[in-house]
Amino acid sequence: MDKNTIKTVFKEYIHPMDETVILKMVDQMKLDKYVKKLDSLTFTKLFIYAQLKQLDSLKKIRFKVKHKKNLQKELGLKNISISQLSRKLSDLPPAIFEAILHHLVEQIHREFGKEKGD
Repeated sequence: MDKNTIKTVFKEYIHPMDETVILKMVDQMKLDKYVKKLDSLTFTKLFIYAQLKQLDSLKKIRFKVKHKKNLQKELGLKNISISQLSRKLSDLPPAIFEAILHHLVEQIHREFGKEKGD
């Protein structure tokens, strides 16, 4: 994929994420209680980007955040350390990602119908 396709695909992947629903999930699980910089929603967006770009290490993710202005703007981050990424990755329970996935699947079913959404 070229870089313009990635930008479009990235925006398309995060567009259906209803941030208020995700933030309610995060709040119910008390995941961002003392978080200042890297909240769960930002982390999720960053890892969607990393998946799309096939970034296979925290070092590569940190490098992209540091050097990609569009990514910084989308995430609201100028820089992030590998240790912050590692801590957040270990702090987040898999249940939050499962809840987000179920929420997105429900949205797809509502929009396109159950048969087309499967």
